Amino acid sequence: MSLRLGLIFSTTGSYAALGQSALAGALGAIETLQKAGAPEITPVIADPGGDIAEYERLTRSLLDDGVRHILGAITSSSRKEMIPLLEQRGGLLWYPCPYEGFESNDHVVYLGAAPNHHVVPVTDWIAAQGMRRAFLVGSNYVWGWETLRLARDCLQTHGVKIVGERYVPLGSTRHDHVLDEVCSRDVECVVDSLIGPSNTTFLQGLAARDPARVGRPGHVVSFNQTEADLDDLGAAANGLLSAGSLFEEDAGAQLKTAARRHAPNGRVSSFLSTAYAAVEIIAEALVRAGTEDPKAMFKSACSAPVATAMGPVSIDPVLRHAELRPCLSLAEDGHFRVVERMDRPIPADPYLTSRVANPIHRKPVLRIIQ
Repeated sequence: MSLRLGLIFSTTGSYAALGQSALAGALGAIETLQKAGAPEITPVIADPGGDIAEYERLTRSLLDDGVRHILGAITSSSRKEMIPLLEQRGGLLWYPCPYEGFESNDHVVYLGAAPNHHVVPVTDWIAAQGMRRAFLVGSNYVWGWETLRLARDCLQTHGVKIVGERYVPLGSTRHDHVLDEVCSRDVECVVDSLIGPSNTTFLQGLAARDPARVGRPGHVVSFNQTEADLDDLGAAANGLLSAGSLFEEDAGAQLKTAARRHAPNGRVSSFLSTAYAAVEIIAEALVRAGTEDPKAMFKSACSAPVATAMGPVSIDPVLRHAELRPCLSLAEDGHFRVVERMDRPIPADPYLTSRVANPIHRKPVLRIIQ
């Protein structure tokens, strides 16, 4: 039994670090599974280079070549570009990245964090620290728009005032007008949904303009900052709070080996971890189903939890999302230190139908990490 698996990750372009980390996880898992005698998975690698039109072209090419399962896409705009072709051809996308929610497509398996795994715990944390003035800044595309819309709603529910909101073009490194506003408005917390070089230059610019902020816990918060590009931020990242389904601190030997062998920076990130777990889930679903038929494999993947390098992963057969274990971490000297962690995975709530506080802040399941 074997499977050709498409791997569509932008390993070049404006968010290359994220794509490189995710690809490293997938290749590491394939390598490990082959040594363990699992069904043969042959990677078919494609690099869209961050070009939205290339995602459509490369997806079409893979499907034309008989590939029925694709692991990949980083941004939501790239995922949405792929979906119509998957619907037409009956393919299945295993999507390993955090995203803004409000989607459940019959041709996608959502393995990354949903809003109740990242936006809600981060905004709850901001309010719990007594912060009352926040500034929102994001990349000008669907991830930035939607995560900040949700953050605005959650923060205002907590009584936090939104003193400004700005968006910059995806990949832009010119932020003077945004930095001017942040530094002039007595901002306690910047909610940052920038990605790639935009994020790096913004945080470095903010640190240069207001060095007293650096190191203050939560002066900047993120829903998706990981070790994939943490080194690029340098000292400007100190004090940044991020949410994730796994940080390097909790990585086991398999993930560390995959990072060492395949990631350019040698670091474990949630992108690497989730892509690694995705391959493990795909391999197990293939064994359970006995066929590579996408519908049969999805049903098999949902039939019982799958043991992965991230721990057991369950997938909701209706919403098509994975249960994950949210963590909050603070950046310190090039590493993330976990400060809050759920003791168990929680179901995804992509439509935020539950308006109660996120379980990460309820006792007794909350564990504060000293």
